[in-house]
Amino acid sequence: MQDTSEIKALLHLLDDPDEEIYQTVSTKLKHYGKEIIPTLESFGEQTNNIEVHEKIEHLIHDVNYKDVLIRFKKWFNDQNGSLLDGSTLLTSYLYADFDNEQIHKTIKSIYQSCWLEVNNYLTPLEQINVINSIFYSMYKFTGFDLEANKPSHYFINEVLDTRNGNNYSLGILYQIICEKLDIPIFAIQLPKQFLLAYFSTQFDFFKKEETTLKIQFFIDPNNGNIYSQNDVDVYLKKYNLKTDEYTYLPLSNHQNMYNQLEALSQVYSITDEEEKAAELQKIMSFKA
Repeated sequence: MQDTSEIKALLHLLDDPDEEIYQTVSTKLKHYGKEIIPTLESFGEQTNNIEVHEKIEHLIHDVNYKDVLIRFKKWFNDQNGSLLDGSTLLTSYLYADFDNEQIHKTIKSIYQSCWLEVNNYLTPLEQINVINSIFYSMYKFTGFDLEANKPSHYFINEVLDTRNGNNYSLGILYQIICEKLDIPIFAIQLPKQFLLAYFSTQFDFFKKEETTLKIQFFIDPNNGNIYSQNDVDVYLKKYNLKTDEYTYLPLSNHQNMYNQLEALSQVYSITDEEEKAAELQKIMSFKA
């Protein structure tokens, strides 16, 4: 990074109580982009001035958030944007220096454990039972209700570290594993309920070019419980919930991530972190 002497001079001006000076210094430091974050972190570790430390934290967040905005906009504009990339992007919003390599390493480990046990001779239900055994028993992933209002349940690095998540984060992680295994698991958004579904492709022999997707069964990503269409119908009837033509269609990666961003934004609103809620709303605005 260039202009090291200027950066040092700017950093030493952070203790100036004049707000106008701080705004000028802040603008110049932000101009360097994400590359300056390690320098800011190092300076923050060296200072004992609480106010300066808080200013540095705000600077790091602002610089990182600007970078996240640019990358999320690109991700939403990419029709092939993967769930894993979307999940790590969300993680980078709160954890500028998270260990991306460790995330990929852990996911690879889970995938390989499943790959050793899953084969084409198993029925769809048998395949999912094997994955559930590995995911929830071997790796001990546990889902919590959204009412727990814990932001950590939404970030993939925290989920992989603690093995605790919710139906959104665990659902996405479950889908990532199944995608690597070529198993057709996709998310659907029922009224007041987020589930995964096993989709099979059906060919119309009278209209040979037409195919349809049919759900064989549903999976609760919080615990791996498997439900039939009848189970879902009973749930909808019990709470008098209405469905439409889109209810049972697989969610796109963009819609999947949008739903998670929306849920996390609501958590931040409930916990009186309105600034973060607003920042996530801005990220959500990039979805076409």
